[in-house]
Amino acid sequence: MKEELSEDNHFSENYLNLEVRGKANDKISYCFKKQFVKPIEKENRNHNILDLAYLKYKCNDKIDFLFGKQPFSFGSMEYASGPYEHAYRYTHVHKRNKNNNYVGFSFIYHPIKDHELQFQVVNDMKPQEEGYNQYINYPMGYSVNWNWSMNLPNDHDKIIKNRWSYSIFQEYEKQKFWKLLALGSQFNYTPVTIEADYILSNEDVEKNNSIFRSWNRDSYYDEMVSVKYGTYLVKLKYNFLPKWNLIAKGVYETGISNKKINNILIPNQLFQKVYTYYGGVEFIPIIKNDDISFFIAYQNYRIHYNLDLVKKEKKNDHFLILGLNYRVKMI
Repeated sequence: MKEELSEDNHFSENYLNLEVRGKANDKISYCFKKQFVKPIEKENRNHNILDLAYLKYKCNDKIDFLFGKQPFSFGSMEYASGPYEHAYRYTHVHKRNKNNNYVGFSFIYHPIKDHELQFQVVNDMKPQEEGYNQYINYPMGYSVNWNWSMNLPNDHDKIIKNRWSYSIFQEYEKQKFWKLLALGSQFNYTPVTIEADYILSNEDVEKNNSIFRSWNRDSYYDEMVSVKYGTYLVKLKYNFLPKWNLIAKGVYETGISNKKINNILIPNQLFQKVYTYYGGVEFIPIIKNDDISFFIAYQNYRIHYNLDLVKKEKKNDHFLILGLNYRVKMI
């Protein structure tokens, strides 16, 4: 559970995760997950029965298969942090709608120790959106992921971890794609952990389209906004006491146009800069067990727009975040 307190004293982002994991036998394991989110508006409600529902089949020590509704195999340490590390997560990095119906399979290969190669194919089962000229009924997505790590001799803790991936997703309109390069590395030398991510999101159909819809709602689909976002993220965690972690994070994101859009954008125009500063402390009551944790953090989220013909106010939002993460293992 997580609650964010904004300047108008309104609590938001309240949710509950229910997750079931287990093994049918030595070869087959399963995962089912549902996230219940407190709706702010009716249209934001998630009507999916399950967010994740997949089986994992272990062929041998080197090859695994995943079938069903599964998470994307994106790279970066931020995406890999998992649903129980909300104290450290920056949710603006991966823009794909979380309330999706992606179903597919993954081929996972372990060529040598501490190396994993994954190839994923997923199919978008959401209803078609209105306004597209050339429909793609069930757009496909493909991801290639390389995860690897290394450790010091006689040291069981991985000192370096890497998660790298390249993904391409077909949009609902023909010849329109979303391409995502995600590179993440972690350096862990107790009591300090440092993470660095670089994410390049090249979007033929701009996903955060609220920036542009305010200027021309009617003709938006006649001329798709094509942009690319580059995100640079650095995170520090310092275990200064056995039960206490210091958290610090900085994020810098740029938005650049891919083509000319009327008189609003020209090719390769830098139209947006985003800065995020994040810091706080986390308390883990039980050492070496992160099933329960408390945290308090401060976040400053700043956006600067460089759009002469579109009047967009600069944002400089401040948040005080109070959080409780509690994972209950039923079995």
